[in-house]
Amino acid sequence: MKKLIYLLLVLPFALAFSSCSNDDNLPDVNVTLTFDNAVASDGAIYVVKDATLQLTGIETTPADNSKPATLANVRFFWNYRPTPYMSWSEFPIDIPMADMPLVDKGANLLGINATLLQVDKSMAYTSFNIPIVTVDSESDLPGGQQPGQATFTLRIGQSKTEK
Repeated sequence: MKKLIYLLLVLPFALAFSSCSNDDNLPDVNVTLTFDNAVASDGAIYVVKDATLQLTGIETTPADNSKPATLANVRFFWNYRPTPYMSWSEFPIDIPMADMPLVDKGANLLGINATLLQVDKSMAYTSFNIPIVTVDSESDLPGGQQPGQATFTLRIGQSKTEK
């Protein structure tokens, strides 16, 4: 009898944590990061190692032109190390290359972890890296380009497979 009473006491808590929504309805968005004082080429952002790279904005748009979307609780990482000063800064965010711990051969990563929200979709958590290549001088930038505004766009979404 005691076991039955304990089971009846647990039942309301079990029902309280059940979900009625479809967890397979994940956001499908494009995330565009805009940088200043950089060059975008070959799927990476190039910057001179003594310059200050600026992250001037992050725009989240629906991939299928449906409902609006946004990133929340954004946290930044540089070469897998947390950068709290970037996480709580307003745009533009200055990233002084001379002060950043750079890896050999200039292949660095700007990591972003965030909560991804889209209207009428399940909440999701996303994590992605943007390759940041540092070069010694402006003459080493790809294609002889000059530093300026550069964008990096990636798609975050649920893959669609036919059954």
